[in-house]
Amino acid sequence: MWRVIGVVLLAVMTLAAPGSARSASQTEDVCPTGTAQVVLDPGHGGGDPGALNSTYGLSEKSVNLEVAQRAATILQERYGYRVALTRDDDETELGNSQRGAIANACEALVFVEIHMNASFDPGVDYTQTFWGEKEKDLAFSQTMLGALGALGIPSAGTDRFDNGGLLRARMPSVLVEAVFLSNMDEAKDLANGTRQEGIAQAVAAGVNAWIEGQA
Repeated sequence: MWRVIGVVLLAVMTLAAPGSARSASQTEDVCPTGTAQVVLDPGHGGGDPGALNSTYGLSEKSVNLEVAQRAATILQERYGYRVALTRDDDETELGNSQRGAIANACEALVFVEIHMNASFDPGVDYTQTFWGEKEKDLAFSQTMLGALGALGIPSAGTDRFDNGGLLRARMPSVLVEAVFLSNMDEAKDLANGTRQEGIAQAVAAGVNAWIEGQA
């Protein structure tokens, strides 16, 4: 969530989309696939790159998108779900509330916001999830956190976060902070493309575990 330049981090939160986001009228109440059981939201996009790691030429928006695309493929091919992404390119820029509105338009069973984290300390690395409304989201957030244990890094638990997408979405919703883009080991694996698949598999496994548990 933090903006990263090499191993020097600027304390700039980028969760809220800037003013250049597309207008709500262009995206609200529109599901890219008509309907979907699962909506994945690659965080950031457009002029909002999220965290950056210039040492490895990484931007969070691109990593988020790649993970979401891989997770969508797994959910469709392995588990048989209909999946929609809130954006499918790096140029689209959405406000947080718009992201939740897309999930509502899809009449999804679950909504997952995918992010990478960052820290002033390049040695820091852990996974974490966030929920918006306790009754609606907490149990799903805990399930997703358990699935992310497959990444083999420490967990910082799950916590409440007043994110517009989580609050707008009517279905169980979670914001995933998978790994730290500022961690040089993680950044290296992301740069060579080996870490994205593991994150995608964990996200997909968590979604499937939750949906099957509600049946």
